Amino acid sequence: MCASCFLAFRRPPTCAPFPANEAPLPWPDGQASGGTLRWTGVAGFRFDLDGTSLAFDPFVSRPGLLRVLLRRPRTDARAVADRFADLDAVFVGHTHYDHALDLPAVAAASPRAKVYGSLTTVELARRLGVDDARLGAVRDGVRVEVGPFAVTAVASAHGHVPVAGRLDRVGLRGAGVPRTPFRYPRGAVFAWRIEAEGRSFHLQGSAGLDDRALARQRPVDVLVPCLAARHGTPRYLERLGAALRPDLLIPCHHDHFFRSLTAPPRPVPGLDWPAFLEDAHRLETRWGTRLHLLPFDRPVTW
Repeated sequence: MCASCFLAFRRPPTCAPFPANEAPLPWPDGQASGGTLRWTGVAGFRFDLDGTSLAFDPFVSRPGLLRVLLRRPRTDARAVADRFADLDAVFVGHTHYDHALDLPAVAAASPRAKVYGSLTTVELARRLGVDDARLGAVRDGVRVEVGPFAVTAVASAHGHVPVAGRLDRVGLRGAGVPRTPFRYPRGAVFAWRIEAEGRSFHLQGSAGLDDRALARQRPVDVLVPCLAARHGTPRYLERLGAALRPDLLIPCHHDHFFRSLTAPPRPVPGLDWPAFLEDAHRLETRWGTRLHLLPFDRPVTW
C-alpha cells in the first residue's frame, strides 16, 4: 500500500525539492504550447490546452495517517473543486487511495469528464456512484483522444514497498466501498503517455516498471517519474532514461502526502533527494536530460 512509503527514513535532502519558481517548461527549442500544467501533489497533474482539460491521479484530500488507517474515506470537496472543475477526462494510474480517493468529488466537480483506468478503478468508481456511461476501462496500448490530447496507457508496476506491501490488496472484495483508505486495492498499474502540440510526456505515477511495455515506447520530451518507493526498483531512473531518452525530467510523488494541502510541502520520508540528484545527473550526462522542478500546486506554461 502506498502509505508504507513512510516506513523508512534516509538522510535528509541537501536542497529544497519544491521551488517557488513558476517559469515555463524550458523546451530546447524555446517554443511553448500555450497550455498550462499543474502538479497538485503526489502523482496528480492537470493539463489544460485550447479549452480542453485533463487530470491524472487527482488526489488532494490528503487525510492524515490515523484517518488513512482507521476511518472511513472522506474527500475534501472544496479542495477538489478548486483544482479539478471543468475537466474533460480523468486518468487513474492505479487504485490506491493516494491516486483514487477523490474520484467521486472529481466526477461531481466535472460532470462531463469520463474516468479511465483499470477494471478495478472502474469498478471502484462505479461503487462510489460514478455513472457507467462515464467510465472507461483501459489496457496496455489503449489510446484515448480528448480534444488536442492523445493519451496512451502503458502497462507498469507498483514500487516495491517492504512490510505493508505484503498487506496490499490487488482487487476489490465483496460489495460496497473499502472501510478505510488503507484498504483501497491496487488493481492493474498504468503509466501514461500524453501527446499534444507536438510534445510528449511520460507520467510514471508508480515506481515499478514493466520492461516489455516500456521497451515498446518511443522517446519522449518529458519524463515525470514517481520518486516514492523507487529504491525497490533496480536502476529505476537509468532504465526509464534508456528507454525514453527524455529532454526534461520532472519528478513527482516526492511530497509528504499525509500533510495537509495547505501546509508547506515537505519531502516524503525516505526520499533520499541527493541520490535522486545523482541519478538525474547521470541522465543528463548520457542523454542530455535536464532536471526541471515544478512548484507545488501552481500552474506553469508548457
